[in-house]
This record gives sequence, structure tokens and C-alpha cells, in this order.
Amino acid sequence: MNIRLEQPQDWREVENLTREAFWNVYRPGCTEHYVLNQYRHNPDFIPALDFVMEEDGKTIGHVMFSKAEIILDDGSHFPSWTFGPISIHPDYKRKGYGLKLLQYALEKAKAMGIGLLQMEGNIDFYRHAGFDLASKLHIHYHEMPREEEVPFFLAQELIPGYWGQHEGTYRPPKGYFVADENPLDFESYDRTFPKKEKAFNEGQLPPFAEKAKLVMQTERLTLRPWMESDAEDLFKYASDPEVGPSAGWPPHKSVEESLEMIRAVFSGEGMWAMEHKKNREVIGCVGYLPASASNLQIENDHAEVGYWIARPYWGNGLCTEALQRVIDYCFQTKRFTTLWGDYFTDNPASGRVMEKCGFVDTGEETTCPKLEVGSDRTVKVMRLESGASR
Repeated sequence: MNIRLEQPQDWREVENLTREAFWNVYRPGCTEHYVLNQYRHNPDFIPALDFVMEEDGKTIGHVMFSKAEIILDDGSHFPSWTFGPISIHPDYKRKGYGLKLLQYALEKAKAMGIGLLQMEGNIDFYRHAGFDLASKLHIHYHEMPREEEVPFFLAQELIPGYWGQHEGTYRPPKGYFVADENPLDFESYDRTFPKKEKAFNEGQLPPFAEKAKLVMQTERLTLRPWMESDAEDLFKYASDPEVGPSAGWPPHKSVEESLEMIRAVFSGEGMWAMEHKKNREVIGCVGYLPASASNLQIENDHAEVGYWIARPYWGNGLCTEALQRVIDYCFQTKRFTTLWGDYFTDNPASGRVMEKCGFVDTGEETTCPKLEVGSDRTVKVMRLESGASR
């Protein structure tokens, strides 16, 4: 085993290693490799504490350090440091390599006069390197109430007495949020690596762990919460002038607009991306609106369903497949008593989807003034009662 300073010729290999190490761990996919890519040119980056670990000539680990600070209760800034990402190749995890790399780096940091470290991680691992809950040092985490003991926020005095009797609040360095602040640049960067499947799982951080519980399967589709990384797929199909207007919204004009739609609309309650299992592409959207957001005047224990699908997938039953799964969720999990749907009378194919799922024509025709496109077109209203044969 050998630990040495990272060199420019290592950068791409280390970024790929970091991507492999963090993929689907804390969120669908990961952003740590992009943080590392951007951080090397950040003034907070500490090149003297940028280490790679090798075993049998293969790079298997990496760790980097950054300057940080704590805002004391009197408003002054107290110098501090953090580290991460720390990455170990998946083939070498749980074999003690991560602890050896970290202990080596901590000794080097202490020798440089670095007195206090904060970081976010699993205390069951990091306590072996001397870390404990930061709250025990009266260091608070910026997103949590001061009185709360944050189990993932850890700290360690490398130089005893460095922190003293201070009290303050830590905020991670701004450079750690670069992927969230520049999502389209991040996605372009990530696409330069081999394609990997993103997935929600219940071991991830909130809100991703909660969203993992919403993933549903049909024969040909995975219905899952939307991700910002879906913006390219969304724009590919939502820019089609034949798609949006048939559902009441204008074609998207840019990837940025699609990203904003994901953030503002599709990330809300009751919205699922239709991901085709064959090509892992997002090809449409299905979901429900509670009474408060519905285009229709409905009761509080009712909901309105809606859907759209990309034109290449019209007419092959995928919308019906997706809608049926959402209907089951609405009745069995959300306990709605009645579901409603509506469609433009000049788009009878949408009505046939509802009919195949058991909706019946109420005989009511109206217009939907809330729609962005087509509010003056006639809309036919459909209804499905809980327990009705389908």
C-alpha cells in the first residue's frame, strides 16, 4: 500500500474512482466527482492534503481537504477545516483501507497546524478516527435547530484546546454545492463518464430516502420521482409541438425551462416520471392532483389524474399501464374515494386511456381556465369510484 500526493495526471482516474465509490449512496447517482473536479481550482482547496492511495499499482482511494469556518455567536468567524469526499474503490471497501488513508491524512493535517475539523458522515465509521458528535463541542449545524443532536455532523480537535470554550454554527464551504448550483453543467460533465443507472434507495439521505418509497413498477415502466438530471430527456419530448398542447401546456423552449418545470411542478406530490425499462429513458409523466390543485371542482377526498407520453410511444398501451398503477396507489395508499380525469374532446385517444382503466363519462363538458394552452377548448369529464370494477 502506498499513499502519495495526487498529481494532475491522476485527476480523471480519481474522479472516476470517486464516482464509483459514491454512486447511488446518498442520492440517485452522485455529485462528489464533480465537486472534486471543480474544487481543485477553489482557493479553499488544500493541495498539500490531497492524497491518493495505491495498492499493487492501482489507485484505490482518495481524500481531499478544504478550508472552512464557523460563525461564532458574536458574529465573528473562527477558522476551521473539513475534508471529503474520501473515496475507496468498491472492490476495496470494508477492508480497512479507508481508515488507513484517513489516519494518514489526519496526521499530515495536524503537522500543518490544522486544529479543528468538521465533516458529515457516519459516526460508526468515523469514531475510529477520533471523531464524535460536533454538538459535544457546541458546534451547531446550519440546517438544524441548535438544541438538536445531529447524528451525521461530526467534529474533532486535532490540536487539543484549539477550539476552547467557543460556541458557533458551521456551514459547509460553498464549493461543496457546485453541482446543485450548476445542474446543467454538472450533467454535461457527468455524461463524459460511462453511463450508470441512477436509482432511489431507502439508505439515501432525505429527501431521496422518502422518494425511494414512491418508486413503482409496471411490466414495461418504472414510475419514479423526477430528478433534475431528467431535464435533457424531458426537453427532448416536451419540446415536441404535438405533445404539450394535447395536454394543455406549451412546448418547452429550452433545457433550462424543462429543468425549471421539474423543480417547480414535477417535483411536487403525486408526480411520477415514466422511465422505460428497455432504454432507461424518461418518456412521459403520470400522476394525480389533490382537490386544492385540481382543474375541477372536487371534494377533499377526491383527486384528479393526469398523464402525457412522448409521441414515439403513442398507441402502445404504456399510458394505460402507468395510469392503472397510479390508480391503485391513489385508492390503496392515499385512500381517495373518487378519481376524476378530463381530456380535450379533440384528443379522444386520451379519453380511451381512462376508459380502459375503468373511468366512465359523466356527461359533463366544460373548459379548464387554469390550463396554459387550450383553455377555450371543450373538455370531457370522466370519473372513477373506489371499488368500481375495472
